[in-house]
Amino acid sequence: QKVPCRKLSCHTWPYPGPLESCWWQRVTTQQTMLKRIFRGDLPNPGKLEEVKKEAQAILSPDVFDGARFEFNKTLTQKFALNHNVFMGSSQVPASYEFGANFGDERVLLASRIDMAGRLNGRVNAQWGDSILVRGQAQVSPDSPASSSLKLDFDYKGAAFCSGLTYMGGGLLGGHHMQSVTPNLALGGEGFYHLHKQVLGGAAAARCVWGPKGESVASAKAGSFGNIELAYQRKVSEKVGLATEMQYYYNQFCTFGLGYEFRLRQATFKGLISSDTTCSAVLEERVSAGVNLLLSG
Repeated sequence: QKVPCRKLSCHTWPYPGPLESCWWQRVTTQQTMLKRIFRGDLPNPGKLEEVKKEAQAILSPDVFDGARFEFNKTLTQKFALNHNVFMGSSQVPASYEFGANFGDERVLLASRIDMAGRLNGRVNAQWGDSILVRGQAQVSPDSPASSSLKLDFDYKGAAFCSGLTYMGGGLLGGHHMQSVTPNLALGGEGFYHLHKQVLGGAAAARCVWGPKGESVASAKAGSFGNIELAYQRKVSEKVGLATEMQYYYNQFCTFGLGYEFRLRQATFKGLISSDTTCSAVLEERVSAGVNLLLSG
């Protein structure tokens, strides 16, 4: 029995029949997504290196052994000084760091030097609303091998962020992060070492959901067999939780669970790692410009 062909006329097109409905819906969805990307209706996803910034803020507390006082003195609207005094412990001697910061809406200059002569400097220059140039340098007189340099060039679009990176020693890199939907962003990065002639890259994804973006999940997979998974949950305005897993093929796998409690004048952060270590940091605001940190 022959099945009659379905004829299309000017009255039926572009209204598809049942056989073409699924195909037509897919095409329409793709067209809508592309229109939103090119029109800039999607949010900016940020830099790829900050794909897990919410979880990293909880999982990377400023851990040290002992206590530290931080004194911040604002001299003018653009210039400020800071003093860090480490009280020391049974294993770490007491030390002191001095820092100076200068910044306005376009330029930020920050530096810090300790008693051993190790100098850290950072420069951020904002060129317009889309271009940001960053530079970081570290100089260590007792160990020249630990000196480093990093230069970044970032371009921020309406729904994407791209950039180039150079690190001392001959490492070149590039990255791109693109919002695909209001909640999902995809990106990738690549690097090449000029002297060792090593080429590599990674792919990343970031997903945000919740009425106020309380949950953030990210994933990153590299060409050398490394996989990073992170998740952050903002339970309330004062409580945050985060977890992370790092897997390196045929090498090791680590796991961490972090928590953060924000009190009226203090912030408490803790980290439990898969190597059975536990660390915590308590930062209390003693007065304006004076903070006390306890860590262990």
